[in-house]
Formats: sequence, C-alpha cells, structure tokens
Amino acid sequence: MRAVRAAAAVAVLALLGLLVWDVTHSGHGGVAAKVDKGHTVAAPTTAMPFFGSRTGTFDLAAYRGKVVVLNFWASWCVDCKLEAKTLHDAAARWGSNVVFVGVDGSDLSGAAAKYMRRYEVNYSVVRDIGGHAQSSWGVTGFPETFFVDPQGRVIPPHVVGPIGAADLKAAIQRALTA
Repeated sequence: MRAVRAAAAVAVLALLGLLVWDVTHSGHGGVAAKVDKGHTVAAPTTAMPFFGSRTGTFDLAAYRGKVVVLNFWASWCVDCKLEAKTLHDAAARWGSNVVFVGVDGSDLSGAAAKYMRRYEVNYSVVRDIGGHAQSSWGVTGFPETFFVDPQGRVIPPHVVGPIGAADLKAAIQRALTA
C-alpha cells in the first residue's frame, strides 16, 4: 500500500511539474498577452452563434468601420454581475456608434438567459461553444473586456475584472480615435 501511495505522489508531482513547465514556456497567450504589453494587434477571426432573441452568427470582421467592445462573462461570475449595469448603461449611451458584444463563456443556456434577464443585457450576446474564442483571445477568467477599433485592430487596454464607467468611456474614446 505504501508503494502505491508513493507512486501516486510521484505521478501527481510529475504532472504538476509538467503543468508549471507548460505555463512558463507557453509564449502565445493569445491577443491578451500582446495587448497587455501595449501592442495593437489584428483581431483574430471571431465567429460565434448569437444567443437569445437574435439568430445567426456573429462575425467580428463584419463590424469593420465600427468600434466593438467585446466582453467575456459568465453567469456565475461575481465580478461580471458588478459590471453589468456599467455595460448596460454604456451600450444605451453609445447606441449604434459602438457595438457591444457579450461573450458567454461557460454557461448552460438557462443560466445565461436568466443572467441576461436579471441584468437587462441590452446588447448582443454570443456563445463561445468549446472555448475557441477564449483561447485565441487569451482569456484567463471572467470578466475580461477588449476593444476593437474601426480598422479591426485590438487596442489597449485589455481589462481583466470589472470595468468602471470612466475606464470604459476612456477606452471607447481611444478606440474611436485610433
């Protein structure tokens, strides 16, 4: 029995070591890693199905010429709930001049729909089925917000955590003048 425990402990430590090595040696980090260093980068190809009352597929490339605020969220995320009113108010304020898109990253349909009703989400929401967008954008948690300028480039800042109204306004204004 002692040998089995020792073998299990060695296996766990080996897997942990492999995980640490992978995290420290992975250089991609998606869009977030580049934007966090102050770089402006081309937005990755991003196409996801709309969720809720809107049908069809969201294709980021179709919004060239507009500023896009891309907010990754989940219904169970406390910080997402904290920023929900800020996003709601900003989407109403900016109207058709800025496109707000919520990316539901991990919910079952019922939980996402309940969140959208509870927080009066007044902008388009898409589903990141399989987490492909989260991976290419470099999302590591919820919420995370990205800003895409009219030329289709992701510009700083990349906001991890709930975004405040003043920071959201400043980032949108920066994207509009990029």
